[in-house]
Amino acid sequence: MYSITHAVECDRTVMTEEIASTEDNPKRQQILDGARRMFLEHGFEAASMQDVARAAGVSKGTLYVYFDSKEAMFEALVLRECSRLQDTVRRIASGSGDIRDELMAIARQMLAALLQPEVLAAMRMMIGAGEKFPDLARGIYEAGPMRSVHTLADYLGRRARQGDVDIHDCDAAAAEFLDLIVSGLQRRALLMMPPLSPQMLDAFVAQRVDRFLTGRLATGSRPR
Repeated sequence: MYSITHAVECDRTVMTEEIASTEDNPKRQQILDGARRMFLEHGFEAASMQDVARAAGVSKGTLYVYFDSKEAMFEALVLRECSRLQDTVRRIASGSGDIRDELMAIARQMLAALLQPEVLAAMRMMIGAGEKFPDLARGIYEAGPMRSVHTLADYLGRRARQGDVDIHDCDAAAAEFLDLIVSGLQRRALLMMPPLSPQMLDAFVAQRVDRFLTGRLATGSRPR
């Protein structure tokens, strides 16, 4: 018994020393890809750590070097996808173009990302598991919606400092924007309602962006 335990501990020590723990580590990404497949196929509660290790093509010992629980893996998956979306929003939101055009582009990108079938499946999964795993639900809320609010608030603050908009509470305005753009369509998609046509979606986004900007555009700046 001692020799087996000692061997496992030594193996994990060696792996810990050899493997960098940065988020872009290829092995870590390999594990997350396996976890993503297992969670979507079996659900969060039904998928085991052994299932994830097998799907990722790694040993269970390697798995535990990077993640000590399913909750940690799920949260890392959400954080990875949210980070990609927020990086895209930052690239779009240069602050140098027409604010309406930039907000339209941000809205389209958010909807394209958040209405993907796999993202919706993960949301349904988290809604189902949230009562049993409240800390995980809270962490995902902070990694997803709250980080998106802060990213958009930074952008709105920059536009306010440039004199493009009259906004004093950028966090509140960012949260309102996300509710206007995302909430209704996301709820519709979660409940398996048919998606809007591309033309209807464009009209929806334009209407909501204009509603958000009403009363917030600085003097001399008007939507087209």
